[in-house]
Amino acid sequence: MKRTHPTNAFVCECITQSLFRLMKRKTYHKITVTDLVREAGVSRNSFYRNYQSIEEIIRQFLEERTSRWWDGLIACPDRYPHVISEMFQHFLDMREEIELLYRTGLSHLLMEHIVRCGKQSRTGEWKNTYQTAFLSGALCGLVNEWVLQGMKDSPEKMEQIFLKQETENGDP
Repeated sequence: MKRTHPTNAFVCECITQSLFRLMKRKTYHKITVTDLVREAGVSRNSFYRNYQSIEEIIRQFLEERTSRWWDGLIACPDRYPHVISEMFQHFLDMREEIELLYRTGLSHLLMEHIVRCGKQSRTGEWKNTYQTAFLSGALCGLVNEWVLQGMKDSPEKMEQIFLKQETENGDP
């Protein structure tokens, strides 16, 4: 759900940032809605008006951050040739949140997000093909290993690795 009203967007941002703060101090599965709304300084109604679960906060965070990144990318067509390095930079910009997801056993949310984004074209239409599945899976594996190794390699290096594998394996 798009959060367009400024007050509602502010409440959602407070809830999201509170969740990430709590995840630094507390096991994710022990965080309750009560903990979350107390940390955010909002009511339970505000939480349930915007989310069905705590996990949905993370899904929405990933979706909104990626939408902003994608909008910036499509506004500059000269960046298209480097979409892979741009994507790794996008993840690097979310390093703290991604590391929290991994530390709390929620890395699957990032992987699901990558697959979901891979099924959407630049125009927003949904596609579901073997090639899309293959590329999304390859990106998931590459991103996962990169995160597990501490995100040490540069986005440009990760793009080189991805493109090298793509050209070595060729089209099926």
